[in-house]
Amino acid sequence: MQASRMHPFLRNVVIGVVGLLIAAGLTAMSVLSADTGFSVAAMLISALIAVVIGVFLFAQGWIWSQRAYRSRSTGMSVAIALGGGFMILLAALALAGAVILVILFYLP
Repeated sequence: MQASRMHPFLRNVVIGVVGLLIAAGLTAMSVLSADTGFSVAAMLISALIAVVIGVFLFAQGWIWSQRAYRSRSTGMSVAIALGGGFMILLAALALAGAVILVILFYLP
């Protein structure tokens, strides 16, 4: 018995959702923890995961937007491009949060 193959665009959505759920879980753990060292490390790892997922989905959105545009599906192309733009903004916010954490906790 062979499982059906997942469409690559849907696979990217699943990767994004799972990655952001992991990042959200780490953020919740860091907020609820009483240990400052663990909290900062969990937030930095969460930000790193969010940045990696955001950049990955931006790149995939760029690729899929171009494919949709070439197949004359301009509305879908714009929607995918907006989704990719949203993901790069999410990555930028996560990176900014990580930089703020490093400045506050690790620089004198």
